[in-house]
Amino acid sequence: MDIAAENSLNNRIIRNTFRAQVVGYVVASLSSVIETLIDGVIIGQFLGMEAISAFGIVSPLMVAFAMAGAIVSAGARTRYVRLVGEGKVSKAQAVFSLACLLAVLFAAAMMLLVLVFATPLTRLLGATGNAADLLPRARAYLIGIAIGLPVKNLTWILWTFMPIDNDRRLLMIASAATTVINTVLDLLVIFVLHGDTLEMGLASSLSNLMTLFILLLHFRKKDILLRFSFGGLPWSETGNLLRQGLPAGLFRLGNTLRVAFMNHSLALVASSAAIAAYSVHRQMYSFLNPLALGIADTVAVLAGVLLGERSLGSLRRMFSLALRTVLIASAALLAIGWFLAPQFSSLYIRDDSEALRLAVRATRCYLLGMPLYGVNLLYMNYCQGIGRSRLSSLASTSSSIILPVLATLLMLPRFGADAVWFAFPVAQLLMFVFYMAAVTAAGRKGDIHGGFWQHILLMEDGFDVPQEDCMDRTVTSVEEVAELSRSVWRFCDAHGCDVRRRYLMSLSVEEMVGNVIEHGFSKDHRRHSVDVRVLKIGENYSLLVSARRIKIVV
Repeated sequence: MDIAAENSLNNRIIRNTFRAQVVGYVVASLSSVIETLIDGVIIGQFLGMEAISAFGIVSPLMVAFAMAGAIVSAGARTRYVRLVGEGKVSKAQAVFSLACLLAVLFAAAMMLLVLVFATPLTRLLGATGNAADLLPRARAYLIGIAIGLPVKNLTWILWTFMPIDNDRRLLMIASAATTVINTVLDLLVIFVLHGDTLEMGLASSLSNLMTLFILLLHFRKKDILLRFSFGGLPWSETGNLLRQGLPAGLFRLGNTLRVAFMNHSLALVASSAAIAAYSVHRQMYSFLNPLALGIADTVAVLAGVLLGERSLGSLRRMFSLALRTVLIASAALLAIGWFLAPQFSSLYIRDDSEALRLAVRATRCYLLGMPLYGVNLLYMNYCQGIGRSRLSSLASTSSSIILPVLATLLMLPRFGADAVWFAFPVAQLLMFVFYMAAVTAAGRKGDIHGGFWQHILLMEDGFDVPQEDCMDRTVTSVEEVAELSRSVWRFCDAHGCDVRRRYLMSLSVEEMVGNVIEHGFSKDHRRHSVDVRVLKIGENYSLLVSARRIKIVV
């Protein structure tokens, strides 16, 4: 296969894999915020401006509620993918089971803390000063949401792991069901029970429980990789999982602290109308963020996988594809959202022209910062995926709280309440400058002397395996396996490999690929293939096998 054909093959593999994973992660991310979006619309339409302001005060804490699940799932997902790639399926399943248990335990502890300290927490979130009268309704909603925390965190783990198991159909069903169930329950609270914010929070907790039952149907299937296995849990992995997932947790914690700071600032310099407008700003963020988050999550997973291929070209193709996707998508959403901002804001605010005017301005400021936000989030997750946890953690803290708060403090005397909305695009611009400085510093300190992409991808010299030391093949039928085995033999022979290793390599690829085709290709009249990559790294050889559209039986 010539170089042009190999590049075309790699482009297709990366493009198809990227698209398939993005769909799963976008659905997972969107589903996690559906209840908040629905609650916000119905509260704004039927319970009034004070209720939506109270909802806006509490909503940032819901991001922190998912923090334990986000930390555990991010760390466990990275570890899980690597273990499966090494063929250690049982250990990977034990890591998944440990992640589920840890997420539930952490969430249960958080639930108890919230129930005991609900009042001071609500004040800390901004129910003070001009917003002190919002305390009872904000506290009630907080309690209703907190009761469902253990279920919500377990559901979050399943959302983020199931795309790896290629069950996107059930994810779509669960996402649609979540929307319907939460809407029906909220309407029952309003029109049948005549409830208020407490009942709205409880309805969300109940909808999470029903969503969990739907997702658990995945484990009735036989041809899946994910399994619960609570015997002999690898507790020693806990510290590693938490360290790996720390950037995701810091990002969520920073978001919570930032929004609490913004609410306090608005309570000091503005009225409830401004707090309600900021609540709409947050809802726009919640509605559009899953797209950027889904792309960024996909980059984190694929970066970890492609790191093992030792191919700068593969990393570059994946990263540039993700970059184009997030820029095109966010630019389209910016154009559409700018014109629909009044209609979107009116979903949450009725009969208050001042609050509606502020909400439109707030949402448009968010949209202006969205393209750079998508790029920054993508790069943060890329750094996490390649193991640059220190840079990723520093970036997550800077992006979520340090830079937005700094921008707000600098602009508050001049712009008043508007400084809160202006802070988002300004902070994203500063974050982009931060990454450029970090890349430049890494190039000067480390062993990075290559071209543009080597610097951007933070890959040290010697990472990329030369083209002549790689062999890529795609097999679509069992008849091609024998020729593949001979190609591996010839590749090893040409590189001076000893006879024993030559024999083992060619035999291994013949057995593995043959078994995948015989037992993994399903009879659905769609194109199935196995991609094989052989690398010579120093005196060692690596064999990488990946398959598309197969059925895995464990």
